[in-house]
Amino acid sequence: MLNWPVLSWLWPKSAVRLWLPAGDKAVIYNMAAAPSQDEVALRTARFDAVLLPESLLLRRTLSLPRLQSTDLLAALGLELQSLSPFDPTDLVWVHEAAPQDNLTLKVHISLTSRKLIARHMGEVYPETQALLPEVWLSRSEGAGFLMLAGFGETRRLRYGVAWRWGSALLALLVLALIAAIGVTPSAQLYLRTQQAQLAMSALHQKVAPVVSHRESLARTTGMINGLAAFIGKPVLPLQVMKLLTDVLPDDTYLWTIQVQGTKVNLTGQTANAAVLMKQLDATPGISNVTAPTPASKNPGALREQFAIEFTLNPAVSAPPK
Repeated sequence: MLNWPVLSWLWPKSAVRLWLPAGDKAVIYNMAAAPSQDEVALRTARFDAVLLPESLLLRRTLSLPRLQSTDLLAALGLELQSLSPFDPTDLVWVHEAAPQDNLTLKVHISLTSRKLIARHMGEVYPETQALLPEVWLSRSEGAGFLMLAGFGETRRLRYGVAWRWGSALLALLVLALIAAIGVTPSAQLYLRTQQAQLAMSALHQKVAPVVSHRESLARTTGMINGLAAFIGKPVLPLQVMKLLTDVLPDDTYLWTIQVQGTKVNLTGQTANAAVLMKQLDATPGISNVTAPTPASKNPGALREQFAIEFTLNPAVSAPPK
């Protein structure tokens, strides 16, 4: 929204006087745009920036996995230890990253030396020393510029923060004035609302006993329905025995069978407990096959000891009459 013409004055773009390597100057409002030769803006620009020539830069292109920003900076810091010919205290660098595919990033690193920058500015732009200029360089791919941190950019950043605070305070003032304009009719509406709330409170007091009885009845009905669903339709033990006799393989032995409602618990021995669980789960009428405890096998034993529980649907698993 701040880019709309009607609101752009709330967050204006600062004009930067860009000192080019050839010795001429241009003005720029956006680091992603091309510079212009506006004479008025060149004279009135608040901030200055020096564009470094390519002869002062070392550029490298790397392919790295897609990382979070902090992890990417840490990985680039390790790469620079082997790539940089400069002393770590003298090194300045900047990077730009773009997706190469779904798994990797294409990262362009541009690095140089603070001493080289100071020498270049003293030789080519001695008049900029008192201006505390920013230091920019051209992007590795496409149009636009990048900024090297640690030079004169703090002045422009502080200016932008101050302007944003001023715009925020102005917006708050406008909102306060609009709120003040709407106070008078809102007060009448508030009084009417208070009267309606008093009438509603009196009505709630009258119907509170009826509502309480209705909620009690609903809770009781819910408890009854939940209890009925929990208990389920009982399963006949003979029906369970007949189903297990048909389903269990010959190498399976049961120790205990416990039937509670529609829940059946088994313990015993089998050659492969996982295969047995899959076989039970594939049987019509049997669902929710789980193992409360992992299957175990004693040293030297041929079978695994298991504990399995499942839910039996009496309507599906009942034998035909």
